[in-house]
Amino acid sequence: MRNFIRYFTIEPCAKIVYIWRIISPVYYFLSFLERRYTLKRKGFLTIGLLGMSLIGLGISINAPVVSLAEEEVASHEGVIEPTRALMNEIANHMENILDGILAGNFKYVAQEAGAVVNQSYKINETFFQVDPKENPWYKRAKIDPNDSKKITKLKEDFDAYLKDIASSALEIQKAAKSNDEGATLKSFTSMIEKTCFECHKNLRDKQIPIENR
Repeated sequence: MRNFIRYFTIEPCAKIVYIWRIISPVYYFLSFLERRYTLKRKGFLTIGLLGMSLIGLGISINAPVVSLAEEEVASHEGVIEPTRALMNEIANHMENILDGILAGNFKYVAQEAGAVVNQSYKINETFFQVDPKENPWYKRAKIDPNDSKKITKLKEDFDAYLKDIASSALEIQKAAKSNDEGATLKSFTSMIEKTCFECHKNLRDKQIPIENR
């Protein structure tokens, strides 16, 4: 029960990682069973058992998993605005998408996926629409506002990430509108693995000073 309560005290971005580390082994195992036994309702068993696994969080989550979640929280506590605010808003919508998938509320999933698309465009507006010399974010991120080469490269990277966010979220929305449980979950997990984690590895971890993450 202590671990279950712990889940509700960590920030949104950490919650997604926290949940994903628990459900991913179950998801891939059930995907294997689906391929092996050709389930008629693809994804139905997966969603049902994933929901059951989340209900049992307080019993099944061990100490190492909690430690990993705590590490995620620690890694975001020092993140500066506006980076933290934007990422947390996207993380909130991603958490809502997962809640909607597990509840079978695909209208809500489609709505939240659309919100992720809209939110992603704020990244470019916040970081690059203002003159670098007048944008306090560069100073706080320890980026020289006169280093046009670095800023241009950073903008290109963020533009690519923005397109990935929008494209992945639209795939989730498309699957949700078709009420396809399996496709919706796969689109969601694909976004976490290929977009969220990839950006953290290539942008946050390499380009933003560790003390500002």
